[in-house]
Amino acid sequence: MRLAMRVSARIAGAGGALAALTLLAGCAASTPYRTRVLAFDAPGVDAGAGTVLGSDPDELRIAQVVAQVIRERLRLPFPPDTTVRVYVNQATFAAGLVQDDSHVSDEAWDRARVAVAVASPRGLFLRGDLMSSMRVLDRVGVIAHELAHVNQMEMRRGGRGVPAQWIREGHADWVKYQVLDLLGMRPYSESREEVKRAILRSATPIRFFPPLNELSRGDRWTDASVRLGWGATYGQAFLAIDWLVERYGIERLNAFSRRFAGNEPPRSHWAAVFGVEYAEFVSQARARLEQLGG
Repeated sequence: MRLAMRVSARIAGAGGALAALTLLAGCAASTPYRTRVLAFDAPGVDAGAGTVLGSDPDELRIAQVVAQVIRERLRLPFPPDTTVRVYVNQATFAAGLVQDDSHVSDEAWDRARVAVAVASPRGLFLRGDLMSSMRVLDRVGVIAHELAHVNQMEMRRGGRGVPAQWIREGHADWVKYQVLDLLGMRPYSESREEVKRAILRSATPIRFFPPLNELSRGDRWTDASVRLGWGATYGQAFLAIDWLVERYGIERLNAFSRRFAGNEPPRSHWAAVFGVEYAEFVSQARARLEQLGG
């Protein structure tokens, strides 16, 4: 790694970062990743069986099984030829984001430093070295969360705008906890209670959590995640989505996401689907959140 850092530091110019990624990836392994195109008619995949993953599944097997559960049980769509790529380390992961997902090289390296997984309209990009050190339950959770982002992209494909960041992240965690339940790994209610406990243990008190409407943009979400932590962002967003689904049903939320595939003004979607003003829901969700603290 020290050698790699010295080599990359000496590479200058606009193409330097990409050249460094290519060099590092080539040094790391002759085959930079393992890959699988998800097959939804794959024999032997039983979405309702808790032992379907086997005793020691790899990332590609987990992705296949989780995708099957999401498609068959949660009725969420995948694009044709959804592909999962597993990279051996940070360098090949970054190079893959550039070569296979059209990331700008500097952005790819930044994401590869901090991300375990990246979702795109083409599928999933996974860092195998980090994933392999995780418990099976955690690997299932990461893959389910990221596959939910693939579903979200497919539902709005070709349209205008995107749902608020808190909606996308809260929904992805909702899918994650549903998948863990459907695979018999952890009940959904237990996951929800753990989120509540994590929020109450957060170093940032609930009164300092940003309102949901301040977590609509990706840059503000990232800033809040860094400054205020998981509870103020992912935890809060999941509980808001959990309540939204409890109140209106998951099909209503999916209908909201699908409206972004059309040409209507994005700001019109919330009231058209849920029949309540966005600001009113945000205010009510905040009141419910603050009740956690007593």
